Amino acid sequence: MEVVAIGEALIDLLSNDCIDKTVLSSELGFTQFAGGAPANVAVAVAKLGGLSSLLGRVGDDPFGRFLIKALDTHNVKTSHVSFSKKGKTALAFVSLDESGERTFDFYDKDAAHYDLQISDLTPSLFAAPKIVSFCSGSLAKAHILNTTLNALKHFKEADSVTCFDINFRPAFWDEPLTAPSIINDIAKTVDVIKASKDELIALYGIEHIETTIKSWVDNGVSLVLMTDGGEPITFSSCSFSGTYPCPPANVVDTTAAGDAFVGGFLYQVASLVSDKNEFTDWANNFKNVLKAINFATKCGASTVAKFGAFDALPTQQDLSA
Repeated sequence: MEVVAIGEALIDLLSNDCIDKTVLSSELGFTQFAGGAPANVAVAVAKLGGLSSLLGRVGDDPFGRFLIKALDTHNVKTSHVSFSKKGKTALAFVSLDESGERTFDFYDKDAAHYDLQISDLTPSLFAAPKIVSFCSGSLAKAHILNTTLNALKHFKEADSVTCFDINFRPAFWDEPLTAPSIINDIAKTVDVIKASKDELIALYGIEHIETTIKSWVDNGVSLVLMTDGGEPITFSSCSFSGTYPCPPANVVDTTAAGDAFVGGFLYQVASLVSDKNEFTDWANNFKNVLKAINFATKCGASTVAKFGAFDALPTQQDLSA
């Protein structure tokens, strides 16, 4: 199956003193990397050998053209990526602490990726079942929320599998206090949810994590995956639940770790199922889920050992090495 990622491609500007410790703070500069969580997932799938595409918009500017070229270079289909006349390509200034954990400072006011239109949802997108991956950034403003809901409706009618990587970024939301309810409502309608523990704490409080996950599963979500940095993955379904350890990693930059995990997991699914019914059967098999999580954790561990997003995502050769 083809994996279609909906949402932003943007520029990660990583401070040079993180990449090279000999750089003096007085000489601080930034190196641009292609990124954006949905775009990262599409690239992750393609670099592993799968079929993927991005549905979104970039600015009609040098950064936007750089992103299109980067996606093409990594064999991500860009026929559903268009240039916005209303907004510029978003920028994310990324800083890393000594353990490689990142913080973001987003410059995304009226950014191009929020300009995705219902007219961008061409019939060819829905001609066959797909695996559809999206993040909460595509719910953060009224217009992009409406377009995303419209896309999900058509994908579901085509027997597609939907994966919601929450990837909560408060800076994306005009009204952050609305995020918990909007995210919760959408989460109840999808097939797979991936969230980090920190995101769930921020959205619903640490004391409500278990009940929130249970409510999603009770509403028909086939599988919920919760990451927690290098700690074990927690997985939950209506048939089973448990944890799975992450492999050791040489952490220098965690920027695309979660996206690598999602991309690796969806690559596994895409190679084994052809529509939503087959996915439901697949997800009810404990061994299938463990195998996919094992592969996905290796993708994440490989990614954090390199700087950047697209460039750091692993190939099959990287994983073998």
